[in-house]
Amino acid sequence: MVGSVPSGWMRRLLLFLVLVTGVLLIAMFAHSPPLGSLQPFAVRSFEEVRRSGVSLVIGDDDMKISENAIYEHLSSEAGTFQSPWSWACVSGRCERRAVRSSRISLATCTAMCGGSGRLLWPRPTGLVDLGPDNLIFHWQQLELITVNTASQDVKDMLEQAKEVFLGHIRNLIKTPNSKTRSSVDSLIIYLSAGDARDARLHVDTEESYRLQVLTIEKRLEVRITGKSYYGVRHGLETLSQMIWWDENCGKQGCLRIISQATIEDRPAFAYRGLLVDTGRQFFSLDQLKRVIDGMSASKLNTFHWHLTDSQSFPYDSAQFPEMARWGAYSGDEVYTPDDVKELANYARIRGVRVLIEIDSPAHAGAGWQWGVEHGLGELALCVDQQPWSAYCGEPNCGQLNPINENSYKILEGLYRELLDLTELRDIVHMGGDEVNLDCWAQYSNISVAMQSLNMTDYHVLWADFERKLHLRIIRANRGKAPKAVILWSSPLTKRPYANQYLDTSVHVIQSWGGSNWPDTPDLLEDGFRVILSHVDAWYLDCGFGRWRETGEAACGEYRTWQTVYNHRPWRDYPTQHQRLVIGGEAAIWSEQLGQASLGPRLWPRASALAERLWSDPPTNGYAIDENVYTRLSTHIELLRSRGVRTEAMWPHWCTLNPGKCL
Repeated sequence: MVGSVPSGWMRRLLLFLVLVTGVLLIAMFAHSPPLGSLQPFAVRSFEEVRRSGVSLVIGDDDMKISENAIYEHLSSEAGTFQSPWSWACVSGRCERRAVRSSRISLATCTAMCGGSGRLLWPRPTGLVDLGPDNLIFHWQQLELITVNTASQDVKDMLEQAKEVFLGHIRNLIKTPNSKTRSSVDSLIIYLSAGDARDARLHVDTEESYRLQVLTIEKRLEVRITGKSYYGVRHGLETLSQMIWWDENCGKQGCLRIISQATIEDRPAFAYRGLLVDTGRQFFSLDQLKRVIDGMSASKLNTFHWHLTDSQSFPYDSAQFPEMARWGAYSGDEVYTPDDVKELANYARIRGVRVLIEIDSPAHAGAGWQWGVEHGLGELALCVDQQPWSAYCGEPNCGQLNPINENSYKILEGLYRELLDLTELRDIVHMGGDEVNLDCWAQYSNISVAMQSLNMTDYHVLWADFERKLHLRIIRANRGKAPKAVILWSSPLTKRPYANQYLDTSVHVIQSWGGSNWPDTPDLLEDGFRVILSHVDAWYLDCGFGRWRETGEAACGEYRTWQTVYNHRPWRDYPTQHQRLVIGGEAAIWSEQLGQASLGPRLWPRASALAERLWSDPPTNGYAIDENVYTRLSTHIELLRSRGVRTEAMWPHWCTLNPGKCL
């Protein structure tokens, strides 16, 4: 063919091009960085290598890499996952840097950087002196010894507290068989509760403690002293926050502890509460235990268990099994007496009392419908009455019958059971909120009863209900009057009714209204002790929209942890009234609270409440110090190590780069 190229010449040309291409490829790979340096975090698994079809050319044979060769290659070049990042303390802040060796973990940097206020949540109220050094130890070296403690009951409690503490330390360990050498020969923790004899938490229990960490040659000693079991327990909690896992320690990681410290601490408020509502949604005993775990880590001391409501009665009473049979959502959604006792004991060891509320006379429908069938008359009125908006705040309605003595008898029996199970006798919550007077007014027999008693105001009937129930509770409490009888703020706790029918030496009012409402200042002025639960700051269920089409079905915007933290209403009260604020409580009502969301809805916002009530640190308007963010981020990691599910407070990048997100 005219213009054709001889075939021999074509072969030579193609061979030349192949050789040139080969030389160029060899030169390119010879001067390129190793694959490992392109992605310092990436460690390819055998499966990834195998799927990529990587092959080795040996002579003229194309041979696939064997599995053993791949594993050998991966282990020799990459080994286990190893980050290039290290943290250095610069001007009181940890800064992230890429280094080739001698990496310092973020946990160790955080523990040693940032001044005396670092690490601890809630921040102590007194002297805090954390030394500049730390030591490596093995958890098996921990020895806890009780000394100078008079009460056997307190000693027994401390033995259980020791096991809880050791469990927290074991939960930090990420490499159980770490061989990293300890810096100390022994680590002994001495615990002393002095002359404290009562192992129960009371309204006036002294919760202060003193903690000292001393290093004597190669022996580390910790001394925790308190005036009650609860003070010593709080000291153990603080000590646990001075221990961390360092993954960059040796080849397998290690436990570290601050080697010198002195802390003197006591709470600013005696009552530091958290309410969980199990009347609208049921939560398992294990879920409630995780709430207790979070409270314990944050030094909150009162688990307010809103056990029942008009929607359900999940308590399977030994004396009145009809309550749960008629009122529980199902047979699987009940709490037995053993459950209540187990939770109360679990909480007590962790420094928390379980305060159970059976709300009445309102918020009582489901579970109270069996009276007529058993010859006890109508125990509750307006149960599931329509239109519900005329008789209660949300469906379904229900309100106890104030003229049926059997209603009081059943309440007395229920409280007797619960007080015996929880062993909480000096403080009781009677509920008492949102009574709908129109419900009672529609019953002629109630009107007749009122006339016979010369009553013309249904508020007086309401006050009479609270008076009768109070007397019944004293009987249920083995004849001993509680030091604090808590009622929700309501029209009955306003003037003039509060002054006429309530006793400032007995009644404590849980003020839940808006912080700018006059309720709280009026109560304080009238001499009532108050627990603050202002809806606009400490209602943690708000912000998830409405759940029905009619009536008010939401309580406003989401309360951020910053909103919770910045709420300090007592600053605006006269000095002589501030002493009547015995504490505060956040509430999480469960209309829109799912099984999976209990933990994340609570934490870390309830942790913010905990520091506000424990140490009440000063704030600069609404600007929160960087130190607070850093400590709260560290506290979240501690909660997670104990199995507490939390929400994130920011992108994780901010945790790894302290200060750069503020």
